[in-house]
Amino acid sequence: MNQGAPTIARIALTVLGAVHLVVAIWHGETHAELAVALSPAQNLFVYVVIVLAPLVAVGLLWTRYVRLALWLFLTALCASLVFGTYYHYVYVSPDNIHHLPTGSAAAHTRFALSAAILALVELASTLCAAFILGWHHASSNTTLHPTASVSHSAGSKARGLGVASERGR
Repeated sequence: MNQGAPTIARIALTVLGAVHLVVAIWHGETHAELAVALSPAQNLFVYVVIVLAPLVAVGLLWTRYVRLALWLFLTALCASLVFGTYYHYVYVSPDNIHHLPTGSAAAHTRFALSAAILALVELASTLCAAFILGWHHASSNTTLHPTASVSHSAGSKARGLGVASERGR
């Protein structure tokens, strides 16, 4: 990804990161509304991996540390997806949408809806980051090996989607 002007890829991940933060805050409010408590280890994971890491990654996207930002974003959102899917849909606990503590039907609906939307945003973010990381890698290979036809083809595709190689500039 070019270090110059903002690209579609940077903007897309920034928007996904912002949407993820908003939905995560909303879901956290539903936890409070139903008094669904997390263990200290779960709280640490939520604050460090689910909240802080994507914010740091989005900030790094707009610096020269794009590859680190892409890996951090991908890793954090993938880990968030696995964590949320496990605790909301698999592991039987008050955090599971089918075993929520006593509360209104509306509160249960908000909890389940926010958990589902959060999972979808995390899935979309993970896939988007993986594709962009692949394009970034392909455009980096074009820069290093401009005569390789496969890399040139991938680099051309990457430039067309807002992920430009240094060779193309």
